[in-house]
Amino acid sequence: MSLEHFGYYQGALALVFALGSLLFGLMLPRYNQKKLLTVSIPIFIFGFISLAWVTIQDIPNPLLITLAFLPFIIGQIIPGTILYPLSLSLVPQAKGRITAILQGGRLIFSSFCLQLAGYFYQGSFQNIGVIISFFILMTVIALFFVLKNREIMKAF
Repeated sequence: MSLEHFGYYQGALALVFALGSLLFGLMLPRYNQKKLLTVSIPIFIFGFISLAWVTIQDIPNPLLITLAFLPFIIGQIIPGTILYPLSLSLVPQAKGRITAILQGGRLIFSSFCLQLAGYFYQGSFQNIGVIISFFILMTVIALFFVLKNREIMKAF
């Protein structure tokens, strides 16, 4: 796939995430946030299954890969919209430092994952799909731990 086409597919995912975040931000005050977090778990699991299926089948079609990745992108909207502001309010006098730590951690983690994906890339999506599927599974496990954490859940 050319870089131009890659940009279209990634741009579509970014657009869905951006629009979904805006719309979900408007809906957020109307619903119980803990219940909304639990709704994201089946979305992540569906994203894991769809991406794992595309990976196992070794489908080279970029559109199908993007569509399989879409549920995970949609699933990220709920926890991102709820948990990021909550993390900033945990220590109100340290919002700047918390933002810096979260952003720095996100960038370091992203660069590590890109390096890992580049190391294992063999010309097909299959190796990358395994890595992404692993991280989706870790996301589901982390979300379970967040939902079980009483201190975090008290904030709702």
